[in-house]
Amino acid sequence: MNNRMRTQMALLSLTGIAFAGCSTSSTEPQTGSTVELFADYPVYDSVTIVQESAVIVEGNVVSTKRTVSTPRYEGDSPEENPLVGLTEEEKAKAISQNGGVAGTLVQFHVNKVHKGAVNAGDEIVIVQTGGTQDDVLYVVEGTTVLQADTDYLLFAAESFDDAYAILGGSAGTYYANHDNDFVAAAPESAPFKVLTE
Repeated sequence: MNNRMRTQMALLSLTGIAFAGCSTSSTEPQTGSTVELFADYPVYDSVTIVQESAVIVEGNVVSTKRTVSTPRYEGDSPEENPLVGLTEEEKAKAISQNGGVAGTLVQFHVNKVHKGAVNAGDEIVIVQTGGTQDDVLYVVEGTTVLQADTDYLLFAAESFDDAYAILGGSAGTYYANHDNDFVAAAPESAPFKVLTE
């Protein structure tokens, strides 16, 4: 059985995609273990999830790639950006001490567009927190990892580096069922339980 270590994670922005900081136990996770991350995602209702979405698309996973999400610091005040006023050396040291969190880059083929500046046939990148790093599995509570061979309807916001992030962890993730309806992957946080054509 895998060892479990709990980690607190906060969001960097309202898009609910990156993290501002991550605290871990003083012990390093062991190879083959599972680390459970807890995210504080915004809550969306049926109106705000549509308003906050840069794209609302149907499609499927083409491929996935491991990545490490590192903190991004933006803003002109120390409250917004703890790196304001530091030398380049001090900034580099502060960023390296904050480390990163395992993530997954999902290449997503768009079949149908309901909102956004993408077209059917395009491929977009979805960034998800969680994945494998150094033989340790990082799992985010309340986040459904996108899988191949499944059709999805996604509500996503713009992220960094021309990628998108699903709103509310998995609140914006819906998978197609046998009736061609889209069912909430996380019904406890989703504003809709089922979406039909």
